[in-house]
Amino acid sequence: MFETLFTGFIGGVCGWFFTDFIAKPLLRFSDLRREVTRCLVVYGNVGGRTAVDKAGKQKTLKLSAEEDARLVEAQKSFRDLSAKMYGFANVDAFANRIVAKLGYDADQIAAALMGFSNEIATKGKERADFRKRIEKLLRIHGAGTS
Repeated sequence: MFETLFTGFIGGVCGWFFTDFIAKPLLRFSDLRREVTRCLVVYGNVGGRTAVDKAGKQKTLKLSAEEDARLVEAQKSFRDLSAKMYGFANVDAFANRIVAKLGYDADQIAAALMGFSNEIATKGKERADFRKRIEKLLRIHGAGTS
């Protein structure tokens, strides 16, 4: 009888460990990936305060109050997603190793999200490059683009 109880206890501890340290963090990563995709679609057509042409010249663009508020919201959303991804990369060690084995680099994803939040106010190549980098790192194909 003691053997059965001990085996059950060990099974319960292993199940708890797997659930709390691997399954839940993997689900959080999947949720983060889904949220990044959602934000790329929602803010895919957000305006910028400035634009850079192919020659590298910067010009100021006029945004309405609503467009400016939406731009600020987009910046905050992508910065928040970056912080959550950095948190995943630095706290959920076991799950991060599994995600890395699947070909995802949470630190690079977080850095790309931070860069995108910094560049989203300027329309041009750098903003587009950060978006493409996010899509590539997360294997998201053309989220919100036609």
